[in-house]
Amino acid sequence: LRAAGVRRLNVSLDSLKRERFAAFTRRDKLDQVLAGIDAARAAGFERIKLNSVVQRGRNDDEVLDLVEFAIARGLDISFIEEMPLGSVVSHRREQTFCSSDEVRARIEQRHALVRSSQVTGGPSRYWQVVGSETRVGFISPHSHNFCGDCNRVRVTAEGKLVLCLGHDNALDLKRLLRAHPGDGARLRQALIEALRLKPERHHFASDEQVQVVRFMSMTGG
Repeated sequence: LRAAGVRRLNVSLDSLKRERFAAFTRRDKLDQVLAGIDAARAAGFERIKLNSVVQRGRNDDEVLDLVEFAIARGLDISFIEEMPLGSVVSHRREQTFCSSDEVRARIEQRHALVRSSQVTGGPSRYWQVVGSETRVGFISPHSHNFCGDCNRVRVTAEGKLVLCLGHDNALDLKRLLRAHPGDGARLRQALIEALRLKPERHHFASDEQVQVVRFMSMTGG
């Protein structure tokens, strides 16, 4: 990836505990993920960021451990409020919801945080951990809506351009490319027209109502 020109890398890491990680991911591969992080650091990526979805009673007791893990390795980390993507049976979302404000308050019990002035155009709002290289981001779709500043779209493994995680509308890039191979002008125009349709905002709720049937693992990113 680094040789291909990729400069930044995101890694999902919701737990540093092996059994808990395996329960979340349905794969006992925490050691491989940690080794991959070390390999990415050695490869010289400009910035590596961890993404952690915080859930009360499931992994919120690891917030400080995850921050320390990031600081020790010079990584950034973003804590994410759980989004209602796909139906789940392992827990009730209204009971496990943990707001970004609560997570930040826990971190500030140990570390001083200074609000970053950097604007990324994405959903995360960053705070610098004083005395370290690490920035802590908070993605807060419920407690602090960020839609007005979001410029992000995602391309799925199936070749669809998803305009917003909170909506099912998407552009089928694979079909377009197969129908018109090598037609860069047509692709460019299709992207421009699709971006004009990017929804104004999501309508997530922290209760059991599923807003989007598609799981995050199906979307990627």
